[in-house]
Amino acid sequence: MFAVAAVLAFGCGGEGEPADAAADPARAAAARDAAGSASEPDLSAVYTVDAVDVALLEYAIGMPSRLPAGPTVLRLSNQGFEMHNLKLVDPASGEVLWETETDVNTGEVRLVELELSPGSYTVVCDVAGHDSRGMLMTLTVEASPAP
Repeated sequence: MFAVAAVLAFGCGGEGEPADAAADPARAAAARDAAGSASEPDLSAVYTVDAVDVALLEYAIGMPSRLPAGPTVLRLSNQGFEMHNLKLVDPASGEVLWETETDVNTGEVRLVELELSPGSYTVVCDVAGHDSRGMLMTLTVEASPAP
């Protein structure tokens, strides 16, 4: 079925500035300078991996509806303003075959490696009724042609 081999997650942003920093622009600028590049994650490693992009939006899942069977890396990217998750479900039985361990935060990019078996699956985000708003699709995994 589905085997998860690795998960790599990167979030956006960093520690928030103290509330009084907003009132003092010079202090806010100094805090940003002190944080330097540490407040911005390096996503270059995530984007050099050959992966299938999966955009999680309000309220849609942006990914191909057909994929080949075999080892597959999904690059989950929450491009919306709400938290999302992702599940692969057997439509005949309703059994969840794979799901994100935790919700994907706004701005987060996560790599997940799966072993996809041929068949038809429902891909869904079931956070607070997102599926009923359109975060639901059918994924067809096609057997790889014989060499």
